[in-house]
Amino acid sequence: MQKRAIVLIPLFCWISSRAAPQVAPNDSISFSQAREFILAQNAGLRSVESEIEAAKEGVKQAGVLLNPSGSIGLERFGANEIEASVGQTIELGGKRRLRTEAAMKELEATRNQRKLSDLELEAEITRRFIPIAIISRKLTLLDSIIKTAEATKEQIRMKVDAGASRKTDFIRAEIGIEQLAIERSEIVREIAQARIRFAALGGDRDSALLKVSGSLNIEAAVPSLDDLRNAIKNNPRFAATEILLALLETQKKQLKAESVPDMNLSAGYIHKKPENVDAPLVGLSMDIPLFNRNTAAQKQLELQRKAINERRENDLRILDADVQDLYSRLMEINKKIAALRTGTIPKAETVFAMLHEYYNAGSASFLDLTTAQSELLRLRMDLLAIESEWAHVSADLMRSTSLPIQIVK
Repeated sequence: MQKRAIVLIPLFCWISSRAAPQVAPNDSISFSQAREFILAQNAGLRSVESEIEAAKEGVKQAGVLLNPSGSIGLERFGANEIEASVGQTIELGGKRRLRTEAAMKELEATRNQRKLSDLELEAEITRRFIPIAIISRKLTLLDSIIKTAEATKEQIRMKVDAGASRKTDFIRAEIGIEQLAIERSEIVREIAQARIRFAALGGDRDSALLKVSGSLNIEAAVPSLDDLRNAIKNNPRFAATEILLALLETQKKQLKAESVPDMNLSAGYIHKKPENVDAPLVGLSMDIPLFNRNTAAQKQLELQRKAINERRENDLRILDADVQDLYSRLMEINKKIAALRTGTIPKAETVFAMLHEYYNAGSASFLDLTTAQSELLRLRMDLLAIESEWAHVSADLMRSTSLPIQIVK
């Protein structure tokens, strides 16, 4: 939501130093319940599960023996000679074992993709909940202001009737309430859309996910920078690279094994009527690896491994720098939050309270009071924006390192 300049009327009964969280309706669900529901129902995760099952079947298929072959030959439709035989190819060089090993690597890669999808979804669940938590607090803040503003407008009206205040103060109070109402309408629209986007993760926009409740855990413990940097290598993103490298190594062994010719065995029977001959047949054949021993293909795989390793090292360096930047930003954000909570906002509250007394005593103008009130509201809105930034940066850190951070409570 874009910031807007808001003209505010004075508040003679200011709200507490921090807006209370929105009270959840009786049929709402907690963030943790919503998270579990989404993880169980998300269509993207279900598709990965289907891919895992497909990879399991691929492992079974890889270990199956080659089918035997059969043939029959007739001379003059069997009048002179009948020949029948069956054949079986015997794979040599460990081809079936390596084929199964490669299929196992594919299964491992698919299972790792599930971990990566879980991590991405966890971060996305948090990201989509952040606007709900922040906008809900904005709505609570504005509702408190509007409620007090209505009472204040009546007090000003009585002062105007008694000749103790100018009518322009009453008109300005009305203008302030009208602008607050417009601001509230926009916030209501934003929170409704935020809830729809959140519920969409569960595949049902009309479910209880539309009524999720919770708040940001700004005091959550954040892992140290050393722990965050050390955890980068355990990210499923880089585990996928390790699995790919292992698969390429298996494929290289397969290429070597394919250069070993398979043995084709056959056995049969021949019957020749004119000579009245019945005899068994035994055959053996093998390919001769004269022109192709997969040398170039093996070299190709080796170069691919080198490229993947180089890309992996580059990605690690970039992600390490990104994590350090995110951590630095998070520490700076914590300082800003502490400064606003313990210093700036309490001082602004004191200024507003003093001007309120001066206004009642007739020594401060209505404009002075509304300016102080506007500044106080702006600071509170700034605090919410900074807390939102804290949550997004924390979610990015969690996604980059796979270390858990309790961003929502």
